[in-house]
This record gives sequence, C-alpha cells and structure tokens, in this order.
Amino acid sequence: MQAVLRAVGPGTDHPRPATTPGPLTWPAPADRWTWRTPAGRALSGATAVAALGAGFALGGALSGAFWGSLIAPDLAFLRPSKLPPVPPGILPPDNVGLYNRLHDPRVAAGLLATGALTASRTLLLAGLGWTAHIAADRAFGYGLRRPDGAIH
Repeated sequence: MQAVLRAVGPGTDHPRPATTPGPLTWPAPADRWTWRTPAGRALSGATAVAALGAGFALGGALSGAFWGSLIAPDLAFLRPSKLPPVPPGILPPDNVGLYNRLHDPRVAAGLLATGALTASRTLLLAGLGWTAHIAADRAFGYGLRRPDGAIH
C-alpha cells in the first residue's frame, strides 16, 4: 500500500488562493473526476452503483476485502493530528495530504489493474470497493480537501 501511495504522489500540490478570481484551478489536474457539476455527480453516482453491484456479484455481501476497502479511504480521519483541534467538518491540515492521496482515483485504478493482471479476486474486490467509495463521495459533492482541511 505504501508503494501505491508513493506512486500517486502528494494530494495538495495545487491549492487555489482564496482571493484568486476566475476558474477553479485546484485540485491537481490528475483529478478530472469532477464533483462540481451535475453531470460529474451523475457519472460518479452511476460509477458508485456499478462498482457496488460488481463487488457484490464478485465477492458476495460478506467480502472482507470489499467492505474493508469501502471504508479504507477515510482512514485519514482516524490519524492523530499534532495540531490543535479543528471545527467540525474540517480535517486537520496535517492529515489533508493522506486524505487526498487515499481519495485519488488512481489508487482504485491501480488496485483494479493489479487485480486484473494477477487474476487476484481480493485485489479486484478491493479496487471495486475503493472505486465505490470515491465515486459515492463525488456523487454527494465531496471532493478532495483544500490544504486548510475544508471541503471543496
């Protein structure tokens, strides 16, 4: 997992200053799976439903790999912060990089590709669960976090 996170790189390299007018330039260009438009949210919702359906079909309702990967991207919320407490809805800034890396669709794609290449049912299920999580977040309007920890 460490190798996958290193491969996708940091998740907060392209912040948009709060005073900059014009088009939104954050997040990084690699995250083209948008949650900011109705069409992007609809596509994300359809992707989430498809990934959930495929996960259930491949692993059944009791697959540990599938259910574990459904919650794995939010493990950044459990990481202890060294900073003072933040208001509800804000992620401590020192956890933003991990959160954004775990919510990068390339992680899910890497799991799916590795699972397909190695014929590993476990990795395929993990990739489907990870995809479903990210897609559901995007469908409900949750994207990557800003460097200050706020939701876009």
